[in-house]
Parts: sequence; C-alpha cells; structure tokens
Amino acid sequence: MAHIQWKDRYRIGYKEIDGQHRVLLDILNELIDLVGGRSAPDQVAGIFHRLCDYALTHFKTEEAYMRAARYPGLARQEAQHAAFIQRLLELNQTYDPTDPGLVDETLPFLKEWYLNHILQSDFDYVPCLKRFREEAEIKAVIFDFGNVICAFDHARILAALAPACGKSPEELRELIFGNPQLLLAYESGDIDSAEFRARVSALCGHDFPEADFIQAFTDIFTPIETTFELIRQLKPRYKLGLISNTNPWHFEHAIQTAEIFPLFDAVTLSYEVGALKPDPRLFEDSLAKLDLMAEECVFIDDIPAFAQAADACLMHGITYTTPAALSATLRRLRVDI
Repeated sequence: MAHIQWKDRYRIGYKEIDGQHRVLLDILNELIDLVGGRSAPDQVAGIFHRLCDYALTHFKTEEAYMRAARYPGLARQEAQHAAFIQRLLELNQTYDPTDPGLVDETLPFLKEWYLNHILQSDFDYVPCLKRFREEAEIKAVIFDFGNVICAFDHARILAALAPACGKSPEELRELIFGNPQLLLAYESGDIDSAEFRARVSALCGHDFPEADFIQAFTDIFTPIETTFELIRQLKPRYKLGLISNTNPWHFEHAIQTAEIFPLFDAVTLSYEVGALKPDPRLFEDSLAKLDLMAEECVFIDDIPAFAQAADACLMHGITYTTPAALSATLRRLRVDI
C-alpha cells in the first residue's frame, strides 16, 4: 500500500495537534512499509509499540484540549481513542506476515483510521476549541523579566568594568555587545558562567576577578514599581509565571533576589531549557509547570516578536509599553486587577 501523504486539508489549525498528527503519519507510514513488505513479527511489533505509545500521548493532548473547552463530544472521542488502541494491540498480537488476509485487514484499517480521525472526529471539535480561546477564563499571568518587571541598563556594566581594563565604555560596548552571539550562548546554556567570564576577559584584555565581574555584570536592574504592585495584586486570584531569556548569574544575583520572586508559581529560564524566546519550548515549559492550557494564560513581554510567539502558541500575548496600556489590555481580557 502506498504511503499516506500529508495534505494541507488535514491541518486543523492547532500547532501542537497538527505536529502530533504529522508524527503519527510518519510512524504509520513506517508500519505500512513493514506490513506491506511482510516483515518479521518482531520488526513489526516495535513499530506497533511506538505507534501505541505516541497515539496515547496524542490522545492525552487532544482530550486535555477538549476537556478544557467543555467539548460535548469528549466521551465519544475518548471511546474512539480507546477502541483504536485496543485494535492496535490486537493486530500486534495476531500479526502474521504469511497470512495475506490479516495483512489486507491491517493496512486499510491504519489508513482509514488516520483519515477518519482527522477529517471527521478532529474537525468536529475545532469550532469548540476556537470559541474556547475567546471565552476561556484567564487563570495565569506570565511575565518576562527585563524591561517588564525590572528595567536594565548595560551602560552600568561598561562603566564598572572600564577602569579595571583601561578601555573606554564605548570600546567595551563594541567588544562585549558588538557580537551578540556571546551573550546569546550564555543565555541559551551553551556556555557556563566560567567560560563566559573567561571569554569577556579575553576580549577586553584583562582577567576580571570573578567577584568583581559578577558585581558589575548583575548590578544593572532597577525595579519597575508598577509591575511589582501589579504582581502583588494578581497573586491572590491568579497563578503567576516568569519566562526569561537569562543566564545563571542574572538569575542568581538579580532575578531570584527580587522582592516579588517568591510570588511566582512557575519559573522558566532560557539557559535551563536550552532555548531562547521566541522558541515555543519556553512557553511549553511554563504551561507544563502551571498545569494550564495556553488559552488560559496571558504572557507579557516588551519585545513584540516574543508576545506574538506566545500568541502563536495560543496564549494571549501582550506587548508591554506602559503600565496604563498593560492595565487596559488585561481588563479587556477580563483579568481582575
């Protein structure tokens, strides 16, 4: 049997679910190749198990969406999901490459189930999910740190380091920040703190003592008092999250020591995830820690592209400009402040 080819009409418009559908399709096509080629049962069993495991993951995702959106057909979907897994297990147990009747039964079942699952069952719940994003009760507010919770000024680093190495702040700016890849490598976890300090020292021609360097590097943040107060106001009624492109020293010596830090229920740090916003893995990490659907969460960032990335992940992304504008947008989203 020929492979099932992915087509745009299979796309339901939810990135996570569409991505899972494509992985399912890849596994199904592997299984089709093995079954169609009359492969040995032990080879086929491995793919059956992979398909079962991934289908269970996919069904859990779908059912979480449907449950949150109060989809009236949830029980029917759950029954269909259970029936598919049961049938897969039965086919795996009875598979015999020498029995053409069983082979002929297995291949059409896999193809028909996949197409019916998406084009019929899944498309039925899409309107309900779309309404859910507009109607969902906001249960969490997630903040960026820099220029949302605290302002920062790199000029303070340069002014503190310049006297020690005999270079002007302008020269240091070009050396340290002229090539942003160094700081990005630190924030994404590709290099550790010791290597970061060593590389900056090499660029500046001076071996900065660690304690002096940490003091200069981390003493750049100023609290935005309106955001501090907003976080205090939100805490009794909402879960609070933090997603920051940051590094170990900024986290340990600035973020973690901020007065409002203990109020956060979930903290996602780029260097721990191994990715930088706008990578969706940071948003996914935060949602998993908060145990909420994306549609139930607001994300606030001063960089428009990052707010848009949250929106693409089905959160309600807000670009921070002024405290008044933020308050107005939160009220439009029915956040009680």
